[in-house]
Amino acid sequence: MDLRFGRCRLPEHLNRLKMSQSEFAIRLGVSKSMVSQYMTGEKKFSLLKAKIAADILGIHIEDLYEWVLFKNGKR
Repeated sequence: MDLRFGRCRLPEHLNRLKMSQSEFAIRLGVSKSMVSQYMTGEKKFSLLKAKIAADILGIHIEDLYEWVLFKNGKR
């Protein structure tokens, strides 16, 4: 079995909290451009940034992404 990153769930968490990308970027200590890259999947959170992001959002770290389970190379 192989577990892989799925879609980034950051947009729905920001929407739920009514928090802007700019506010989140400031609190996370990154640029708004970096937040946009996280949201589109262009970049993945480092472990440290994922922990900080989860704390900011009040979620578990694994809730930042959807997770896809593959068995024998298939979903």
